[in-house]
Amino acid sequence: MKNASQNRAEPGAAETDIGSRLKTLRKARNLTITELALLANVSAGAISQIERNLTNPTVRVLEQLRLVLKVPLTAFLEERAMSLRGAEHYVRRREDRPNFNVGKRGIAKEMLSPSGDHDMQFMVIHIPPGVRSDEMLIGQGEKAGLVMEGELTLEINGDTARLMAGDSFQFKSHLPHNIFNHTDSDARVLWIMHIPPEQHL
Repeated sequence: MKNASQNRAEPGAAETDIGSRLKTLRKARNLTITELALLANVSAGAISQIERNLTNPTVRVLEQLRLVLKVPLTAFLEERAMSLRGAEHYVRRREDRPNFNVGKRGIAKEMLSPSGDHDMQFMVIHIPPGVRSDEMLIGQGEKAGLVMEGELTLEINGDTARLMAGDSFQFKSHLPHNIFNHTDSDARVLWIMHIPPEQHL
C-alpha cells in the first residue's frame, strides 16, 4: 500500500513488495494463511491483507511472521538475498536500500543493514507530523538512534525527552517505548536495534 511517506525515501531507494514475498515464503513452507496465522499469533485477515498489499504491516507483525517462517527480516524486503563476494557482502549500497511503510500512520523505513540475518539492524525512519509510532518491538537487547532531521519526543517507561536534530539516545529494549513527532514538520531518525535471536515479542 503506497502513501505519501514513500516520497520521503532517499533517492535510489528500492521500492519493496512485502506482500508477494510473504506469500512466496508461506507457500514454500506449505502453510495456509490460517496455519501461519495460528503459529504467528496474527489474524488470518491481517495476513491476507498484507499478502494483497492492502495494508502495511508493523515491524512487530513482521517479526512474528519472520520467527515462524525462520527467515531474516530482509527476506520480506528483498526478492532474494544478494550473492555478493568479498567486502561487498558486508555493504548496503544506497541504490539498493529497500524502503517500506509500516502500520497505518504513514511511517516509512529504509533498511541500511546488508542482506542476511543480523543481530544488529539499522535503518532510517521517516515520521510524518503528529504521528506516534505503534507496536514497537519489546524484548531483550538494546535500541539507539540519532535524530537526523526535525524534532521528536522519545517516550521510555513513562518518561519523555524532547529531541532535536543531532541528539542521540540508547536504551534497553525491554522498556516500554515510543517515538512521537510532536511537530508540524517531517522528522527522520537513524534507528539501531540489537536483537538477540528470537528474543523479541
